[in-house]
Amino acid sequence: MSTTAQNVFDKAMALMDAIDESGDTNNEDTLEYKNRALFIINMLQNELYRYSDTYTATAGTRPVCTEVTGYDGDLGLDDYLARTILPYGLAYHLLIAEDPSTANLYLQRYQELIATQAGALPSAAEAIDNVYGGIERGSGDD
Repeated sequence: MSTTAQNVFDKAMALMDAIDESGDTNNEDTLEYKNRALFIINMLQNELYRYSDTYTATAGTRPVCTEVTGYDGDLGLDDYLARTILPYGLAYHLLIAEDPSTANLYLQRYQELIATQAGALPSAAEAIDNVYGGIERGSGDD
């Protein structure tokens, strides 16, 4: 994990076309977004956490992603989620009051990517014990 909140913010600003001529995302036009972004990133991290390679669950507890307290801290998600999905969610939340139609495009992409990621979760196959016996292929005649 090496993706920071700043990386996600930069990508969201690029989606929103809020980068200045020098390529900087930290400017007067983005200050309001930056004041809100860290809170939104932390909420979205918890939403995405169960799809992350970093997800760990202990029986009887609800896993929560590590909260980010600054823009230079690493996120608690794996890099794929942080770099690919999280910026769309952030862009949606930052833009919803200002430009709902564009924000909804970001929301739709965010949801599509989550659905795609949910189907691509790594899994392992294991043998299933036949505890009933004798009823395979409908041959349960007694």
